[in-house]
Amino acid sequence: MRLLFVPGPDGDAAGAGVGGDDGDGFEATCEILVRLTSEYDERRRGSEAGSLDEFTVEQALEYRHRGTADGRLALWREEHVRALLLEWLPRNVTVLPEEIEEHDAPGAVATLVEFLAASGLLDVRSDDPARLRGVAESLRQAHAEAMEDPRFMRSAKFWMLTAARSGVDVRDERALDRFIADVRAGRVEYDEAALAKVMGNQFLGGFLGAGPDGHSLLEERTLPLPVVDLGDEEALREAAASVDILGQLAEVARWLGKDGRPLTKTGRLKTADALELACHLGIDRGLGAVAGPLKHLAGDGFDHIRRADQLPYLRLLVEWAREARLVRAYRGRLVAVAGARTVREDPLALAARALTALPALRDPLLIGPVWDVPSRLYPRFDLLLTDLLAALYGMPAGTPWPMLWHTVRAGHLDDDRWPGEGEDTYSPAELRVVLDLLVRTGVIAFERGPVDASVLDGLRSLAAEDGSTGPAAHLRALLRSCEGDDVELLRLTPLGTYAVRELLTLLGRFAPALGDLRTADATTLLAALFDEYDDQHTRTELAGWIEAAGGWDTARPVLADALKRVRLHARRNGLLRMLVAELPDGYGPDLLRHLRTDPELAPSALFVGQEQAAEATLRADKATEHGPDGMEDMDDREYALAATESLLLMRELDGETGLLDAVGHTRADAETLTTMLRVAQTSGHPDISGLERLAAVDVAALRARSSHLGRLRADAARKRKSGSARKKGNRRKRR
Repeated sequence: MRLLFVPGPDGDAAGAGVGGDDGDGFEATCEILVRLTSEYDERRRGSEAGSLDEFTVEQALEYRHRGTADGRLALWREEHVRALLLEWLPRNVTVLPEEIEEHDAPGAVATLVEFLAASGLLDVRSDDPARLRGVAESLRQAHAEAMEDPRFMRSAKFWMLTAARSGVDVRDERALDRFIADVRAGRVEYDEAALAKVMGNQFLGGFLGAGPDGHSLLEERTLPLPVVDLGDEEALREAAASVDILGQLAEVARWLGKDGRPLTKTGRLKTADALELACHLGIDRGLGAVAGPLKHLAGDGFDHIRRADQLPYLRLLVEWAREARLVRAYRGRLVAVAGARTVREDPLALAARALTALPALRDPLLIGPVWDVPSRLYPRFDLLLTDLLAALYGMPAGTPWPMLWHTVRAGHLDDDRWPGEGEDTYSPAELRVVLDLLVRTGVIAFERGPVDASVLDGLRSLAAEDGSTGPAAHLRALLRSCEGDDVELLRLTPLGTYAVRELLTLLGRFAPALGDLRTADATTLLAALFDEYDDQHTRTELAGWIEAAGGWDTARPVLADALKRVRLHARRNGLLRMLVAELPDGYGPDLLRHLRTDPELAPSALFVGQEQAAEATLRADKATEHGPDGMEDMDDREYALAATESLLLMRELDGETGLLDAVGHTRADAETLTTMLRVAQTSGHPDISGLERLAAVDVAALRARSSHLGRLRADAARKRKSGSARKKGNRRKRR
């Protein structure tokens, strides 16, 4: 069971990390977590009245998945509770008057966090659960007011609440239709001022947020970034030291000296100083012929200079040094930033600082002194360049230039023209100049060759849709431009990967790199590897972590303790399965053998070991004499423990009905399940509360209920089929 998913357009999501697992997909995991949280709440309440607001728990998980940048279901801080109660729920949930007593959002989110903590799932970076409950309770009144606030309503919610308050049964479609007819006829009183706010929100600029100055507390979900190998820092530092532009940026600060140079009233260097600096830097070279349409970046001439703005390439370098915080204006002078000396003297740090400043340089890059109209790239240049670099980040193969331009145009220029329909040739030429500047900065490399097969396969799949015009035709044209053996490809250099990671981290993105987890605690290590790393990087990171821990003998008990903190069977078994598969040097089977003797972890070890042995049998794996994990010598007690673990896992993932579904619905199957449940009670499994839930399973009642539900489903299927046939018949009649 994973706790981080990539959002998909279909409403579901695939796991962001390695391999498949039980509950792999946001919708399935959400359903399981809601049910388990409800069961946790029931056990905690005991005989106390009340019940959990399960719908709010579901919405809380939905919010973390879609309304936050990182999407981590198990990471909860005060700002998350605040955003959920004050904005996400008011925007997305309608609570009818008769449902107010049942709607306990503060209690629901607090209970969810407490369940995650009790199950060992809560991210270690979370705030204390008791503190979060206090925050939630303190927002109870504010949440109730926000649920009624027109700022967060769409028109559908406004009219639904108005109808309910007028005594209309909003679940009765005919009654709701009559109410709407009455509204249109002017027979219904409603809050006109509130409706004006609702319509203003919906059609005149969007919703206001619950944050300061109306800013939204919600965030745009970002895709998880791939794990990268940054390589050797000294090699990267040597590469950065050879980049001329980086040296020029550092030289701007050195040239200013101790006292700096005076600025004009417009904030620029005086002409004589600007000309002196231009000659000192040798910027007559500039970008040369590759400057193309951005001619002001070709290089500055030094003849007949009367104003500093006649040196546009110098302006770029000075503004770049300012944005990189190497120099600044102070009391009418341009001075070097004293605290940036270590950055100037470290080429690698300078490269990262320079790249993070580049997206802010749209004025000197795109306008220049010769243009009356700014570039089409200008309005969103910072986002455009950042997204472009993020698209190249971590790519294992070069990205074709036609595809990159297609992405930029579709995402940032609102350009829906197809090939041959007034194609824009000026903007891509300008973007190429910016990319050539990145080549000069050592960040990007251009090369020519065939496009990677996986990229072409993806394009072919998208372009296979029917239609001779529109998106499908455009994608087919894009595919043709990417086929062949001489396509222009872009990739980040190792220095570029390092610098872009710094940029993305500065923007709040989580950008994992090999070695990040070498000194992490075991709980953080396992969670990160399971949710966010692929197989190859998991294997490498585990090897590095074991080495940093002092070797396998030291690491093994630490990993075992981390597994014990995870109380959810699906999660614990998934973590153990990952370790067995990815630990280096045969440590996986050794871990299983060691855990067989641990009273708390033995059931998981036996269960996972049986899985491994079954998979090896299916593969006809004869590599070892006694099976891959040494599970051939299990005794009756161990078989009982493994069987009980299987029952607990099925009960956890699918509920009581899932037990019967997994075993079967016949009388013999029910008797088998009864026997298995009886064996579980005497197995000695350490999950006492789980055994109590198994003891409460009424197989006969389950079987009767399942049979009844089966008949209901069959009836519903027949009705759907009958309804579908009637609709087809009606369509034929209309023709």
